[in-house]
Amino acid sequence: MLLKYVNSNRITVIVLFLLVPLLYWIPSLVHLTPLEPAANDVTFGKWISVFSYKYSGLASFIALLLLIVNGYLLLQLNTVHFFIPYRTQLPLFFYLLLTLSINQLHQLTPALVASTLIILMFYRIFHAYKTEGISLNFVDAGLLISLASLFYFPAIFFFPALLTGLVIMRPFIWREWVFAIIGLLIPYGIVFSGYYLLDIPGSELFRGMENTFTHVSRSLRLSQVVNWSYILLFTLIGSYYMSKAIDSMKIHARVFFEMFLVFFLFSVLIFLLVPGSGMPMVYFVAIPLSYLFSHYFIKCERNWINELFLDVFLLLFIWQRIM
Repeated sequence: MLLKYVNSNRITVIVLFLLVPLLYWIPSLVHLTPLEPAANDVTFGKWISVFSYKYSGLASFIALLLLIVNGYLLLQLNTVHFFIPYRTQLPLFFYLLLTLSINQLHQLTPALVASTLIILMFYRIFHAYKTEGISLNFVDAGLLISLASLFYFPAIFFFPALLTGLVIMRPFIWREWVFAIIGLLIPYGIVFSGYYLLDIPGSELFRGMENTFTHVSRSLRLSQVVNWSYILLFTLIGSYYMSKAIDSMKIHARVFFEMFLVFFLFSVLIFLLVPGSGMPMVYFVAIPLSYLFSHYFIKCERNWINELFLDVFLLLFIWQRIM
């Protein structure tokens, strides 16, 4: 019954999906412990961290709103490009389940702001998919990754994912590769110019980049370890289901899901290989996983096994809040 209910487009489903994050977030607002600005914050990230530390209550509320906005953007991305062939609220549902599951991140962080820019990047590159001739969208895509990295430097490593997406989505047009690189360089050129005009040593920016490779704590509670173990297991199940279904998809949907796969793999690699990435990588991993899980629960059979899969998602979600 739950599977059928969350797959519907009734107004009560939308209200529930918006109400649950608020209720889940309230204890974090009540027992809020401001995060000290991190040593590995870069230019714009420092501003976010300082604001979050000084105005922790307001910043935490803004973070919740931004998570909901991100979920809405994911819904609209499917509405525009229709790679999941149903009007569904499930991407919002799973995105919020995944991102809210780390209680330690219930504050405004540079990584959360950067993840919004990465979602906007998908809008630009997907719009370029059917463009005839040369597309300037890759200037925007490179620029968005660059801006994201000025909030949360590990986001810079999504640029190779963008170039991989160029191989997957487009015929080889060397100008588009140049456009992507130009987009990547523009924000850094502006920042360095600003540092020069304000007589700020450029080493300040490089120091933040270097600190990204300094190890940060990644401690999780038992409930979170169990939950993310289940998410990993279901990622394998969903991926197997996707591999069987992908040949029957429309070409554009197949290409877009291949792009999400590339993005997911890069997210995992960044988490494993960049010591300073930390738990905020959840914001980025949640983007492709929300679509993978949504695809599974939309296309799967309505039987007791799949009902149980969804029930376990919710039970673990609630358990984390209690524990």
